[in-house]
Amino acid sequence: MNNKKYFVHESSFVDEPCEIGEGTKIWHFSHIMQNAKIGAGCNIGQNVVISPDVVLGKNVKIQNNVSVYTGVICEDDVFLGPSMVFTNVSNPRSHIIRRNEYQRTLVKQGASIGANAVIVCGHNIGRYAFIGAGAVVTKEVPDYALVVGNPGRIVGWMCQCGIKLKFEEQHTAKCSACGKEYTMRGETEIEEKEIQIKQVPLLDLKAQYASLRHLIEPAIREIVESQYFILGPKVTELEKKVARYSQVRYGVGVSSGTDALLIALMAIDINHEDEIITTPYSFFATAGVIARLGAKPVFVDIRPDTYNIDPAKIEAAVSSKTRAVIPVHLFGQMADMDPIMEIAQKYNLIVIEDAAQAIGAEYNDGRRAGSIGHMGCFSFFPSKNLGGFGDAGMVVTNDEHLAQKLVQLRVHGAELKYYHKMVGGNFRIDALQSAVLSVKMDYLDQWTQARQKNSEDYHTLFAEYKLTDKLTLPSKQNGYRHIFNQFVIRTPHRDRLLEHLRKHNVGCEIYYPVSLHNQECFAYLGYQNNDFPVSEEAARSTLAIPIYPELSAHQKEYVVYTISNFFK
Repeated sequence: MNNKKYFVHESSFVDEPCEIGEGTKIWHFSHIMQNAKIGAGCNIGQNVVISPDVVLGKNVKIQNNVSVYTGVICEDDVFLGPSMVFTNVSNPRSHIIRRNEYQRTLVKQGASIGANAVIVCGHNIGRYAFIGAGAVVTKEVPDYALVVGNPGRIVGWMCQCGIKLKFEEQHTAKCSACGKEYTMRGETEIEEKEIQIKQVPLLDLKAQYASLRHLIEPAIREIVESQYFILGPKVTELEKKVARYSQVRYGVGVSSGTDALLIALMAIDINHEDEIITTPYSFFATAGVIARLGAKPVFVDIRPDTYNIDPAKIEAAVSSKTRAVIPVHLFGQMADMDPIMEIAQKYNLIVIEDAAQAIGAEYNDGRRAGSIGHMGCFSFFPSKNLGGFGDAGMVVTNDEHLAQKLVQLRVHGAELKYYHKMVGGNFRIDALQSAVLSVKMDYLDQWTQARQKNSEDYHTLFAEYKLTDKLTLPSKQNGYRHIFNQFVIRTPHRDRLLEHLRKHNVGCEIYYPVSLHNQECFAYLGYQNNDFPVSEEAARSTLAIPIYPELSAHQKEYVVYTISNFFK
């Protein structure tokens, strides 16, 4: 079962045949038995047994010392706490074989089962139900129910985000954290209230925070109580996590994505005599950091399908002054890296991947963003797929010498405090950001899968509304892992569509309205209109619509419905 799409610790056993989804992690001393089916993005803790024919959906989290016996089915997003117990027969005897009497237990989507709880077989656990620690479940559990005690009894109701609900006299409740509304149906059933969609934001960070508040706030308190704000163990922890996730040896946390690009150029001693090849269709920082060091940005046009730099046009831009190439993995999909690396090797150039929007994106052979070039640069700006509570970034590399130099440059070029080998800057990531990002890292693949599902749903909806001949939808290269930092559509009527969407409270944004070669500050480079026609056309016609993981089915349909009304 050697497959780099998922992780199995060397102390664990996986019997064949079985199915294990992408991004799943199986930790120490666990055993996955024949014919088990485990979905993508699951996390199987230490000393866990998954018996034959067990089915786990996507993003199932199983804590230490849990045995999931034959007959159990867990849908997506289920949480199984430490040492909780499933049974699969109701009257076991050591001397009687009851394999043909196994009873089915279904744990429905989003349910959580606390530590040391017992689920007596044959009873289903409802959607987003919450079984308290030590509870013994002996009957069916309805959706959203909060169950405690032995035998288990319903003592309340839980929101999808894990907050206990308070019902008013009108038999309605509104979650204090995420705002979802619920109504009672009798005494033993509630349902989420169908809300008339009135607006869809481009991004909803409050929804993400509501689901992680119980983890993030203790992490922040730990930093505050330690008063260890600058660098330290939390920074080291994040650096190791990001490096491992990105398939590289080293990560160096810095103060922003912009500073990640700047310090990467400083690490290779870029100066005013040098030229750097990059794309004209990107966030300003890509070219801005080149100019800040006195070097010359040299632009190469993009591909019309991916919006990434066109490798076929790079070699013609190489001169005797060219030192590096900065390809950008725009909107969450990687640039075509192999031909770029071939050109770099031919002309002895450094490749710095601008992966600000692409943490976890993969090339067509599974190599991750940041792992192919000499260095990769990430941004943890709050709106990114992995976003902090402010500015933060990271440079990753497999080169030990570059990693050591980056570490020195981020603290004013000092290896020992107050002893400066070079002129660096204050490019440090702080411990608070690192603590928040370390918590969020554990959910990144889950959010990526949700974004990918949202993209699939959009393609289906646009086809159903017969809009595919009126819009250009994002293309995904075969074999690539597109993480959809943005979902960018394209139309010659972009500006009027933007006004229409905003009028109807649909969040949207133009990335980017002016190609970099047309920016006033770069007029000295001498570029003219139509020098990079593909980039200029993208700047005139592209528009990003909501793609964030928490987007509901009603919200996606409202977005597409609103767009369809524009074209009527």
